[in-house]
Amino acid sequence: MKNRVNLHLGGNSHQMGRIADKNEFPWYQSRRFNIFGLVFLTSAAISLAYVYSQPAIYRSSATLLTSAMTPIDQQSDDADIQHVAIQRQILLGRELAAETLRKLKASPAGKSLNRLTESDIQTLLTVEPVPETNLVEVAAEGSDPRFLPLLINTWIDVYLEARSEEVKRLKSNTERIVEGELEELADKVAAARTALENFRENNNILSTEREENEPSARLKGLNESLNKASEAEVKAKAELDAIRAAIARGKAVVPDDEKISLADLEKRLHDSREKLAEFDKKFTREYLNLQPDLKSLPEQIKELETAINNKRLRGQNVALNEAEVNYAAARQTVRDIREQLGEHRQRASAFATKFTQHEALKTDLEGLEKLYRDTQERLVQVKTGRKDKYPQVDVISRAYESREPVRPNYSREALIALGGSLLLGLISVWVFEYLTQKKEQSPSIAVFGVGRYTPPATELIDHPHAALGTKAEPLEQKTNFALPKPVHRELSSHQLRTLINAANLKGKQLIGLLLSGLDINEAASLKANQINERANVINLEGRTPRAVPLSNPLKSLLQHSGNRPVWDPDDSQTRVDLATALVCAAIDSGLPDPQEITAETIRHSYITYLVRQGLRLSELEQIVGHLDPSVISSYGTYSPPQQGRPLHEIEVLHPALLII
Repeated sequence: MKNRVNLHLGGNSHQMGRIADKNEFPWYQSRRFNIFGLVFLTSAAISLAYVYSQPAIYRSSATLLTSAMTPIDQQSDDADIQHVAIQRQILLGRELAAETLRKLKASPAGKSLNRLTESDIQTLLTVEPVPETNLVEVAAEGSDPRFLPLLINTWIDVYLEARSEEVKRLKSNTERIVEGELEELADKVAAARTALENFRENNNILSTEREENEPSARLKGLNESLNKASEAEVKAKAELDAIRAAIARGKAVVPDDEKISLADLEKRLHDSREKLAEFDKKFTREYLNLQPDLKSLPEQIKELETAINNKRLRGQNVALNEAEVNYAAARQTVRDIREQLGEHRQRASAFATKFTQHEALKTDLEGLEKLYRDTQERLVQVKTGRKDKYPQVDVISRAYESREPVRPNYSREALIALGGSLLLGLISVWVFEYLTQKKEQSPSIAVFGVGRYTPPATELIDHPHAALGTKAEPLEQKTNFALPKPVHRELSSHQLRTLINAANLKGKQLIGLLLSGLDINEAASLKANQINERANVINLEGRTPRAVPLSNPLKSLLQHSGNRPVWDPDDSQTRVDLATALVCAAIDSGLPDPQEITAETIRHSYITYLVRQGLRLSELEQIVGHLDPSVISSYGTYSPPQQGRPLHEIEVLHPALLII
């Protein structure tokens, strides 16, 4: 032990010499302080000189309203952004700048402004609209605080005069234009009226109503007569058909004037037959023949029957002939009216064409008259309209002299200069030390099989006797104080994407299941009936039954093997095959330390991804299944300091699966 300590002390003896050398001079005489002081003072002097050499810039402004003000009892209109933009361009125009310059030079202070130009004025002035309003801010910045308000107020006065002259000019031009339009419209109205009157006289149009003119009225009368004649024809034909049908059925058909006499004969015949029937019940025919007043009764009945038959036959002929004559007359009437209607339709058609032209001329005249009246009203409004109806510019606030400059802020820039000089001095010392330092190698001493052991030199120098009297601890005992290494390696999203790209279909499905919350045993025993594509969940049983979300990338991978894993869940070697596929993917991916990439590593990476989002540790088992309390507690180091978030607020899809 003593030998080892002596060797170490000998190897660091030159460091003790260096420390002794450094302590020979005070700190303010050291080389580092000299370099720092030189750089700091030089930089501070230059920067402060620049800061305080900048001229003070003052700012003066005024506010304008670029629209007509509304009455107090009315609501103001919305901001007219386009109007404000137009007025801004007018304010910055060269004409206003030239007139402003002329007025400034004509003022009492104009002698000191001989070198001022239009470009200088346009450079000094700015116009900025106030958002969501019709207000604009007119401002000027410069080194002369007295000149700025004079410039702005003169500029505003020139602009107001220009606006007033523009309103007068527009009003005069508008009156002249409207009067010219009114004269042209008056000539056109007169010409249209003359043309309409001439057209009426030439085409015999007596009324503006179509039906009141002779051709249209005649056509209408013929159409009505044709309708009536057609109805009479139909009635006559029906009456003729009814008479013929009655005759065919053997019914009595007689004229109306003979119906009474026929009814009288039929009544007499009926009475005679009843009387004869009563006598036949009481007496025989031989007895009746012996009675003179009763003997002629049968002969009277025969005479009545003959008279009735003759009357019916004559009546049928008369009624049939009358019906045929009426039907023929009705048909002839219809033919005559149709001939007249056919002859008159051409005339009516020609008249309709002319009347349509008349209506077009009339419509044109009405449109011209309406336009003439509107133009008259517009001219009256232009002549009698108030000036305040035009967009105006109201000065809300005038410019005044500013007492404090807007820039530069000498105090703030001086502090920045001093801070930058201080930083530059420190950097200079560091750069100097870096460029002039000598590379020193610590001796490597093999002690008890340890390749390199370099104990702290300062402790040995300050406490050499304590170091000699202290028993050295074994190397294994010293390593117990190192930070504990994580149980599993955590893979980044980029590494997981690289691993997925290098894997085959079996490896991709396994990695997708591990990044969805399953462990390797659950993935190896996963069956097709546990995958619910409609609900997009994987139903797991066992110690922690749960429904794991089925992401679209994982669903796409499972569709390559018929919506089920590519392996056999009933095979006892499935878990070994899956681990082998994962090892092959890790080696093929080219990632460092592929032997550390296991299913537990991928599952651990997914759990840390969920916990880093702030997932409540109490809800972690709903995704990844059962975990020991100690394991859950260990993941608390990955949880952010804020309050835990519920599961529905967490993104459960790992970014590495988005490449699938």
